[in-house]
Amino acid sequence: MNYFLYLLLFIAAALVISLVIAVIRALLIKAKPNDRQSAQTYTREDENKYAQMLSAMVKVPTVSANEGDDLSRFYKLQSVMEELFPLTFKTLEKTVIDGNLLLRWKGRDSSKDGILLMGHQDVVPAAETTWKKDPFSGEISDGKVHGRGAMDCKCTVMAEFAAVEELLEEGVVPERDVYLSSSVNEETSGGGAEKIVNYLLDKGIRLCVVMDEGGGLVEGLMPGMKCMCAAAGITEKGSTNIKFIARSKGGHSSTPPKNTPITRLSKFVVDVEKRNPFKSAMTMPVKEMFGHIAPYLSFPLRLVLGNLWLFKPLLVWLVPKVSGQAGAFFVTTRVFTMSGASKAPNVIPDEAYVILNIRPALQQSADECIDILTKKAKKYDLEVEVLHKTSASEVTDPNSDEFKYLEKCVNDVYPQVCFTPLYCTGGTDCRKYTPVSDNCIRFCPIRMDADQLAAMHAANENISTDAVAQGVKFYKYFIKNHD
Repeated sequence: MNYFLYLLLFIAAALVISLVIAVIRALLIKAKPNDRQSAQTYTREDENKYAQMLSAMVKVPTVSANEGDDLSRFYKLQSVMEELFPLTFKTLEKTVIDGNLLLRWKGRDSSKDGILLMGHQDVVPAAETTWKKDPFSGEISDGKVHGRGAMDCKCTVMAEFAAVEELLEEGVVPERDVYLSSSVNEETSGGGAEKIVNYLLDKGIRLCVVMDEGGGLVEGLMPGMKCMCAAAGITEKGSTNIKFIARSKGGHSSTPPKNTPITRLSKFVVDVEKRNPFKSAMTMPVKEMFGHIAPYLSFPLRLVLGNLWLFKPLLVWLVPKVSGQAGAFFVTTRVFTMSGASKAPNVIPDEAYVILNIRPALQQSADECIDILTKKAKKYDLEVEVLHKTSASEVTDPNSDEFKYLEKCVNDVYPQVCFTPLYCTGGTDCRKYTPVSDNCIRFCPIRMDADQLAAMHAANENISTDAVAQGVKFYKYFIKNHD
């Protein structure tokens, strides 16, 4: 009995000591105010000029192209860009592969691995009826450029090209080759980026860094975070679409059998929705992200995220259960997005289906997830058809020289902003560049508020003109100081 009492006292003492250590650590890691000035400035004239450039690009309605589609809208956009950035198109070596654009700025030493800055020319449709401005007007008002693609992601492409144009005007020659890349079907997960990557592979070109959209300068990344955060993606989850099919002999609705196709599919849907079949884990990118942002959080969250050695098991177990958004960092997500069955209300379907979209996390490949779901589907006599599958991307080392260089540039240009690696839950073209670079980073240096992020792929998309101007200056700083 005494031994049991001693054990309880020991456990209680260990818990108390652990909590005391955690509280002390949380108090010590609080971020200190930063009053440094930005290494880059811009004028009102700059801001107006960049806004006009972006507006001209937004006016071209470059809705995503599928294989074999007419590409004239993309060639029109490229023609507009040639007028906006004449020195860039005159100086850089241009390659166009089925509308996908690649420009090479020859550096002093082409034997060194190059820098590639990228984005995409295409945009999602603008069919929503609640737009306050014409979605392809490119209207400049209220300190913003309005329209489809203004944020996602013509502002990125424009800022990259404007930065190169100004550096050329200043007579700058980069130490190593600099590439500008943009595809025509990123929004539909098309093959444009692969065509550019295959071209680079054929030429034997390696890149020291690839920088794409994905993360960015955002407000309110976490509850209680008052500062703006520069979040740079070091990996992204996969995306897999699976069709589950239920069959029967069909028949008239007046004499229904048991377990019709829709009944079986419904039971399966409820099963998958109620009991997540995938394992939860805190992978390295999530640990890095929490470690970087913890000093900027209010005390309760700083206590928890700043002491993962103590609270990690609790977070892994609890967060996916209470928050779908935060839970996406820990687990493969799943959501049913499409369905189909009979064409008439009085006909039992001989075939019905649902389509599930999952986003495989780092701890489970797409094939592992499909395996789990296939076994579950068999219980309901369902067939499984995999429509598309990708696993999570390779992870860029947050301690690599290139990632540390990006962090330095952010600290110099945006000194009041906190910086963190990010685990991207969405998809980008960046993942496709891993065959040619070990440092694929998802970061757009253009500030966005919560309303602007909410308008992505929705009505009333816009971007602030001052944020675009600072983004141009960031790319200039990044290229000019790289070596």
